[in-house]
Amino acid sequence: MQEGSIRSDIELRPPVAIAVGAGFKREIASLTAMQNFLKEWPQAMRGGSYANAFRACEAARSGEIDVDKARQAFLAFARKAGIEWTGADPVAVLREAKIRRIRARESRAPNRHMPG
Repeated sequence: MQEGSIRSDIELRPPVAIAVGAGFKREIASLTAMQNFLKEWPQAMRGGSYANAFRACEAARSGEIDVDKARQAFLAFARKAGIEWTGADPVAVLREAKIRRIRARESRAPNRHMPG
C-alpha cells in the first residue's frame, strides 16, 4: 500500500459493543460502521471525546495510526457518552440501585415502634 492511500474497510476484532435503546447491545464490527455511528451521533451531544474518536477513525483509514488506537478512542467516547456495553441488564441495575436507596433510607430512619 502506498503512503497516504485510503484503506478499504477494516474489520474490528473483536467488535466494539455499545448499548443502544433500552439495554440492547449493538456491535460495531468495522471501521466504516464506527465512522457511520459517529456521523449519526447528535450534534448537540458531541464533545472532545467524540472529536478524538472521529479524528482517530480518519487517521486509521489513512494508515496514520493502527486501527486498535481508533478502537480505543471510540471506547473512550462510548464510556464518556454513557453507551459503553457493560453486559449488565440495565433494568436489573436500576432495580438494585432503587433497593439499595430504600434500604439506606430505612437504616437512617429512627426506629418507630407503636406503643403496645
